[in-house]
Amino acid sequence: MKVKKILKKIIPDRILRWRSNRKQKKRVLRTERRMREVVQAEQSYGLNTAQRREKIIVSLTSYPARFDGLHYTIRSILAQTVKADRIILYLDEDVKPEQVPQSLLELKQRGGIEIVTRPLHLKPHKKYFYAIKENPDDIVITVDDDQIYPDNLLEKLIACHEKFPGCVIAARAHEISFNADGGMKKYNLWNMESQKTNRPSLRLCATGVGGVLYPPHCMYRDLLNYDLISKLSPNADDLWLKVMQVLQGTKVVLCDKKLWKNTFEVLNSQQTALNYENVGNQQNDIQMKNLTDYYHLDKTSFL
Repeated sequence: MKVKKILKKIIPDRILRWRSNRKQKKRVLRTERRMREVVQAEQSYGLNTAQRREKIIVSLTSYPARFDGLHYTIRSILAQTVKADRIILYLDEDVKPEQVPQSLLELKQRGGIEIVTRPLHLKPHKKYFYAIKENPDDIVITVDDDQIYPDNLLEKLIACHEKFPGCVIAARAHEISFNADGGMKKYNLWNMESQKTNRPSLRLCATGVGGVLYPPHCMYRDLLNYDLISKLSPNADDLWLKVMQVLQGTKVVLCDKKLWKNTFEVLNSQQTALNYENVGNQQNDIQMKNLTDYYHLDKTSFL
């Protein structure tokens, strides 16, 4: 009798582990294939040369520990079906020229990207901070430095922007959830990876990892306040940006859930991921409370 009970417990766990390992191996193989594809797609690399009313600026940041795989991300942006006007990689000013690998220098030399240094240790905030500050009247699309994006990411984001011009457009978003008493639930209890597409909402929180489009002047005046960023939300750029949108009354639209399914993490890039600290150590909850307390936000603010 005891043996049967033990088997009932062990077999399902083994099956689950087998399925998980099998899924993981498939994902790795698909990622490797995608990495090869973006390298082989050099003939399609380029930037927009046509006149646009609003330029499209793709912005990202990185640091030396991520540099080796970063060219895969940038290649995937260069190969987009709709081209950006500029692709800008923002680095901290203490990054030395010799730390930038040849794989990135080659992309810069062929006119594909701009590599610039800027002051202030903004951590993840650097991917939007200077792009918006220096290009206030243009569309800014942020991407992460450890992802390989589908070729139609910009095409889909722009198409959704044209449909919802005043909204932030996301390829991946979580829906903020509240308790019965009106208090905000902990971050890991939100409706993760919402499936509610093409429905503007103040409750949707765009996550930068999927790629996010910010139309001009869509966020509150404190957006570029370095002192407040450092005090309230130094490591959670998504949450800071969300609150800046809420204060401005700007809604988020999830444009196409297929985009995230076709986005691949650069292999071995997550060894230094900030996300694990924010979620695993409840830092997101701490920083969100800092923000909601400081700006006196409650459930009604997200309606």
